[in-house]
Amino acid sequence: MRRVRPLTTVMAARSGRAGRTCGARRAGRAGVAGLVTAVLLGASLQGCSQHKDDGYTLPAEKLRDGEKTQKNRTGRSSDMRYTVVAYTDGISTILGTHAEMKPKGQFVRIRLLCVNIGRDIQVFDTWAQRLVLTDGRQIGADVNSTMVKRQPERLSVGANMRAEFDLWFDVPKGGKVRSVRLYGSPSVGMVTDPTPAEIPLPS
Repeated sequence: MRRVRPLTTVMAARSGRAGRTCGARRAGRAGVAGLVTAVLLGASLQGCSQHKDDGYTLPAEKLRDGEKTQKNRTGRSSDMRYTVVAYTDGISTILGTHAEMKPKGQFVRIRLLCVNIGRDIQVFDTWAQRLVLTDGRQIGADVNSTMVKRQPERLSVGANMRAEFDLWFDVPKGGKVRSVRLYGSPSVGMVTDPTPAEIPLPS
């Protein structure tokens, strides 16, 4: 003769099994969710460790008539880093918006890149820059060609800022260029003018 279990006992047993089953399911879902999170986090960290970019490339510029690319022509004065990127000599005439002008000797144009690597503003003073000839003479930037070609006289270069423009000189007849001497402005705490960067020309 079968023994009949009380209804309350049967219900309690079933409830216990259901509770254990639901708890196991919840634990299983939590475990899967944790595993997915760990995998995604690991992939994210792995992606970060594989990110090895350390710079960027600027758009290329075409050379102008008679311009010559200069390689490895970089120097520093104070917190200003200068790079001569191109050089043009033998210019016999220039045209502006309102004028045509001829040099006393020959115009020399230097394409210059200035980068402020300091934390304060550097001031580029066009009239402080010098072109050095092979006989030792130093020539200041030419006022007329600078004005005709609308190039800056003074330029504030902010921290981590770069500026690219032309520097113009009028070289006397028979003069040969040896280098350009470029001056930055005193950085914070300096009490004397900085040592100029002297960059050989042309390459």
